[in-house]
Amino acid sequence: MIKIYLEDDELKVSGSIDLGYIGVFRDSEIEILDSPEEIREWDIVEENLDPDCTDEEMIDFLNKYFNDFAEKISKNIDNINGTFLLYVFTDMDSCESDFMMIDDLFIEENLRYGNEEDIAEIYNPVREGLNSLAPYLETPNDGSIPKGHLESLLRSFYPMFNFDCFLGNITPETIGLADGEISFQCSDEFDRAILCGAYAVIDEELSITDWHNF
Repeated sequence: MIKIYLEDDELKVSGSIDLGYIGVFRDSEIEILDSPEEIREWDIVEENLDPDCTDEEMIDFLNKYFNDFAEKISKNIDNINGTFLLYVFTDMDSCESDFMMIDDLFIEENLRYGNEEDIAEIYNPVREGLNSLAPYLETPNDGSIPKGHLESLLRSFYPMFNFDCFLGNITPETIGLADGEISFQCSDEFDRAILCGAYAVIDEELSITDWHNF
């Protein structure tokens, strides 16, 4: 739960927002970059409040809106986790990230084809299966489209990748609260080999859009 408050004519945030595998973001890691005057022009504010509302009324609304948003994320966290991992592995596949060079992420005994020296021999056999999941990338995560199978499929595609170690070494950086959306940025503790300031936006349908990494 978070609390949005006004301090020195700026909106500040305390508390935390849990984005599952992406990380738990706390206090100063949660930002509202727009000024109160700019926030009054947000669609969600104009659609729900009178133009002459007080700052206190606006802040009360923002607290309810973003805490409801965070609760909706919590209820659909499996879908968000699966979609996040799909973005990660789509990036890894496209640049053939050589996670075999990172001892903590590589499970050699789970190699399917012996001791590959070429990382492409890991990505190539499952690329068609990975590409078949692409339609799930920017679709809603609000429960309207089941996505619970995404993580299990990715784990079956890449048994030699240490998912648990990777997930335990994601560093949450910042969250931005904006008009009808929450953006996030995160990295990894493996010298940013997999996630390097990965950024995306979660909209009101909980779709993950505008993904950038590296």
